[in-house]
Amino acid sequence: MRRALPVLSVLVACVEGEESSPDASVVYGVLDTLVFLYDQNLIGRPTGGQDASAECPLGGTVHITGTTAETDSAVIDLVFDMAGCANSGTGYNLAFTGIVGWSGSFRSTGYKALGATADPLEAVGDAGGEAVDASCALAVTDRGEDGATSTVSGEWCGRSVAF
Repeated sequence: MRRALPVLSVLVACVEGEESSPDASVVYGVLDTLVFLYDQNLIGRPTGGQDASAECPLGGTVHITGTTAETDSAVIDLVFDMAGCANSGTGYNLAFTGIVGWSGSFRSTGYKALGATADPLEAVGDAGGEAVDASCALAVTDRGEDGATSTVSGEWCGRSVAF
């Protein structure tokens, strides 16, 4: 019997202080949008092959394909093909266009080891209080231990991002 996927409820710590640069806010926005799209479109579906098309929260579309599995953790290997996929949250109001790969594992207790990559990903809007209009490579990891705050590190537009 195939089990339904769990909710991914823990993402990242708020982008604060010096780390609230536009780059950190863009990366936060990408990850926040991936979690939202996963939770809204894949939760309750059986594990295995995935193929879902949906409207994004504030406009645009996404086509999600790939696989999911569940052992002691949820394991994902997904591709999000976004076209003007708009979302907003803490420190960002952005629309994304491009293909983002998202893979790794997580548990509802807060443990996660996830990676997100794109080359390129277009981000247009506002991030960290500044206008953003960029098409860049993204390569970040999002790690967290059970009950602990997660950390994000990697690169956006060839610049290091960590929060």
